Amino acid sequence: MNVTGVIIDCESKKEFDTAGLLKIGEETVIERQINEMKKVCQEIILVTNKPHAYLPVLGSSIRIITDYFKGTGTLSGMHAALALAKNETLWVVTPDMPFLSVKVMTNMLKEMKQSNVQLVVPEWNGHLQLFHGLYDRSCLKITEELVEQEQLGIINLLERIKFKIVRYDELIPFSFRILNKEDYQKALQLIIENQVS
Repeated sequence: MNVTGVIIDCESKKEFDTAGLLKIGEETVIERQINEMKKVCQEIILVTNKPHAYLPVLGSSIRIITDYFKGTGTLSGMHAALALAKNETLWVVTPDMPFLSVKVMTNMLKEMKQSNVQLVVPEWNGHLQLFHGLYDRSCLKITEELVEQEQLGIINLLERIKFKIVRYDELIPFSFRILNKEDYQKALQLIIENQVS
């Protein structure tokens, strides 16, 4: 089963508007993500309305696309990725997640192959992690309907699709997101303490 890795940068009103460009060690967060995704993904797409911010770092190493429905957040970014991906299965993350886990993703891929579902979503620390989930392209029509109805929270998908939750007790905080300065400092500290690689 071939997989497209998708990084969605369509959120607004964040303290770090381009968290993917923050440095973690020798590389940016988005470079870390791409290097991790390349281990298991045959295609990688960045969905962003700020391609000019990423081009100096990424060049033509991955596909960069914009969403159809401007100003409607991550759901419209997911819609664009579902519409344009070459593969039927998409691993969807946001660019502020520096510690993606291929181990978790490959385990979810096995679950998706064995189950007749449109989404396999990890649960970590008691919370569903819709970003780091595996989505089937059959979610395209539903995401379009939700955007048109202005039901823009990605959580609304769960009411309309078949999904499976997989619980994880990983020590590595694969769903950790850098949303503010404190998160960024914590990410740097985790690297220093060798709690993540």
